[in-house]
Amino acid sequence: MSRLGVRVSTDLDSVRHTDAAPNRLTYRAGMTSESGARSAPEQPSARRAPIPLWARITVPTVAFAGAAALIAGVVTAGAQPPATVESACRSAIEHKLQSRGHSDVDVGSSLQVAEADGAQRVSGTVISSDESGRVRHAALRCVVRDQGESMRVVSARVSP
Repeated sequence: MSRLGVRVSTDLDSVRHTDAAPNRLTYRAGMTSESGARSAPEQPSARRAPIPLWARITVPTVAFAGAAALIAGVVTAGAQPPATVESACRSAIEHKLQSRGHSDVDVGSSLQVAEADGAQRVSGTVISSDESGRVRHAALRCVVRDQGESMRVVSARVSP
């Protein structure tokens, strides 16, 4: 007898030789109403209920797809360099010369930018080959206006 007046079994062979792993539920199930303990619940609680198969497949799939979409968005946003005054002028001059039949257009890498009349003036040099194969060196000038989130090339000139 214990101090509380409850009979405690000292027979450990019945606990050691069970097929189930000892846990709280197996000890409770082994107790009888004579000892004053409650019997084990017949159904497991909702917390311990098994997760349905569709949830085990759907939740990781949706999480993986969301992570892939997030990574793709970050990579796409970072892939395009921001437009600059120099790049806008460079593309306008290349387009102008190529439309005139020039090839191998090489806009100089050191372009000078100056502020004038609320616009940016870009000047520099360009080298290209005309239809006859002669290499031409020319000075370039562009006027670029900033229109909020975009830039517009107002004029692009090439002078020999």
